[in-house]
Amino acid sequence: MGDASTFTATPRKRLSAAFVDFLLTGLAAILTYALADAAGRRLDFEVLFAIACLVYHGGFLYLWRGQSPGRRTFDITVVSAAGGDLGLWQAVLRGAARPSLVLAASLSIPSKLVDSAVQVGAAVLLLETGLLFSVASRRTLADLVSGTLVVNTPPPQPHRAPAVPMYSASDAEFGYPPRRPRRKR
Repeated sequence: MGDASTFTATPRKRLSAAFVDFLLTGLAAILTYALADAAGRRLDFEVLFAIACLVYHGGFLYLWRGQSPGRRTFDITVVSAAGGDLGLWQAVLRGAARPSLVLAASLSIPSKLVDSAVQVGAAVLLLETGLLFSVASRRTLADLVSGTLVVNTPPPQPHRAPAVPMYSASDAEFGYPPRRPRRKR
């Protein structure tokens, strides 16, 4: 196998896909928060957003075979680093890794220091982005924890079935055409 960096998705594609997924996850979290508020329930938005990220990423990664709407838009796929498709636990673990890190970091800060909590969450995301740009395999903490790799999705190939008849006198691609046995006289 050649250099892995030729197959892995570029940081630009990954960050663009993450932005699309972030917008969709945020929209789902905001709608859920608004519906709960209208029903008279008060939810913690940070926890709600973390759960939305887990459900969104874990669900899409497993059901769409390593893709999400953002990843599909930018033609990238998450695969197992050992080769092959993602397993259920890899999809759930990868979907939970980043929100768990950010949530744990932000909740560890006392509530008086809300600005510090935002800064700690941003620091975790900057660490992830730094790994994306500095590691040759372009693996982030979420990739390392879940044993995954983000690769470029190959473009669909046209169906190349042979025309009928498979052998013709003018088609040398398949070698010599079969010959009929000679009749004995």
